[in-house]
Amino acid sequence: MKSVLLTMVQCRSILGRITENLSTIEQFVAENQDSDVICFPEMCLTGYTSSNPIEYSITPDHPAIDVMVDMAKRYSISIVFGYIEHGSYGLHLRQEIVTPSGCRHVYRKTHLGIKESKLFVPGDSLPVFDLDGLVVGLHLCSESHIPEISTTFRAKGAELILVPFANAISGDRRRDTWHRYLPARANDNGVYVAAFSAVGDNGAGVTFGGGLMVIDPRGEIIRESYTDVECSISVEIGGSLPRDGPQTMRNISYFDRRRPELYSLK
Repeated sequence: MKSVLLTMVQCRSILGRITENLSTIEQFVAENQDSDVICFPEMCLTGYTSSNPIEYSITPDHPAIDVMVDMAKRYSISIVFGYIEHGSYGLHLRQEIVTPSGCRHVYRKTHLGIKESKLFVPGDSLPVFDLDGLVVGLHLCSESHIPEISTTFRAKGAELILVPFANAISGDRRRDTWHRYLPARANDNGVYVAAFSAVGDNGAGVTFGGGLMVIDPRGEIIRESYTDVECSISVEIGGSLPRDGPQTMRNISYFDRRRPELYSLK
């Protein structure tokens, strides 16, 4: 796997204040322009809400998206960000990766929460994206509890799985929750996993809890942070993965030892 400087951001996104949110995003990009990939929380551009989300939704051709594309080109960095999408068939929870070459990679949340399922239309695919030789899978928040998603990304060649969050869990509770299951997503599939959450008041009475974590392909936590203020962390990732080289008990790819023919529940 190629060496990559990965930056994750926990920031405040004010509901419906796109210009201010763009300013926050660019400030972090400018401060971390040596990074190859910089990641912002779920729905950071519009703000996240499950109360009348159509009021805050935008279409994929909104001028703010052009600003994001231009930002990726100017700073020569791939930027992960999200927004409430007003699409042809309803509202989606949409996360994008814009690249220095101008590509727009799109993921729509496929597994919605209980309240979300009454408001949003689920996506229908689990793509992976090639960022100049780094293969990335991307899913949102509670989807990280579903092992089949990360396994699908790994089957499609993912080396890094990104997990943007926007929920109210904070501090020790956030740490305990992520420690309970995210290392397993990394270790079982032999991939890096990076999680990053919104933080602070969204301007509509909801406070998000923050949290940043990077896990290596053997399930070891490389770096983590659980503060209640806007901040970022950067980590150099890359090198050999458990799938590389001869298989030994110290370098075992559990993914490659699966027997999928036994797992059907039909």
